[in-house]
Amino acid sequence: MQEKYSIGEVAAMLEVSTRTLRFYDEKGLVKPAYTEENGYRFYEKEQIRQIELILFLKDLGFSLKQIKTLIQDERGSKSLELLLKQQYQENKQKINELTAKQKQIEHLQKIGVLSAALTNFSDITSIMRKENKMTVLRRKMWLYIIMWIVVELIGISLMYALRLNASIAIVIAVLGAIMFSKYYYDRVEYVCPNCGDVFIPSFLIFNLAPHTPKFRKLTCPKCEKRSYCLEICRD
Repeated sequence: MQEKYSIGEVAAMLEVSTRTLRFYDEKGLVKPAYTEENGYRFYEKEQIRQIELILFLKDLGFSLKQIKTLIQDERGSKSLELLLKQQYQENKQKINELTAKQKQIEHLQKIGVLSAALTNFSDITSIMRKENKMTVLRRKMWLYIIMWIVVELIGISLMYALRLNASIAIVIAVLGAIMFSKYYYDRVEYVCPNCGDVFIPSFLIFNLAPHTPKFRKLTCPKCEKRSYCLEICRD
C-alpha cells in the first residue's frame, strides 16, 4: 500500500499553500489520489511528483494554461521541448527589456537628471531625448573629422611633392579644427546637475573647459556652481 499524505503535509513538503493545491485540483491540474467523504484530500507519490513538475514549470515562466496543456498532451516530452524553446525566447526577450530599463535607470542616476531641481517629468524626458540624439551627432563629428584628416594628409602629400610651404597645411589644419569645433558648439547645450538649468556657455569657455565624452566642466550661470554638466543636443 502506497504511503499517503494529507493536503497539509504536501503543502509543507513543497512549501506551497493548501489553497494552491486546492486550486490545482479545481483546475484539473493535479487531482488528489482520493478524497474522503469528509472532504479531506490525500496525495500519493505520483501526485506529489506532478505538483513538483508544475511548480518547476511555473518557476520557468510557464502559465498554468500551458502547463495543463502539456500535462494532458500525449506527446509528452516532445511538447515539453517545444514549450521550453518558446519559453526560452520569451524569457530572453524579457531579460533584454529589463536590462535595457536597468541601463536607462543607471544612466539617469549617472547623469544626474533626477536631482530635486528637475521636478517636472517633461523636463527629464526632454533632456533624455536630447542626450540620446548626441550619439548621432558624435558619430557625424567623427565621420567628418576622419574625412578631414584624409583630405589633410592628401593635401600635405601634394605640398611636399610640389615643394610648397608646409605652413599652409598648418593654417588649414587650424582652420579646420576651429570649423569643427564651431559646428559642434552650435548644436549642443548643457544641463547643470545641481539646479537643472539648461544653458549655453561662450564659445571660448566651451573650448577651454575640461571635458569627457559626455560631460564638460562648466560654471552654471544660474546657481554659479562649477561642475561637470551633461552635454545634450539643442532643439
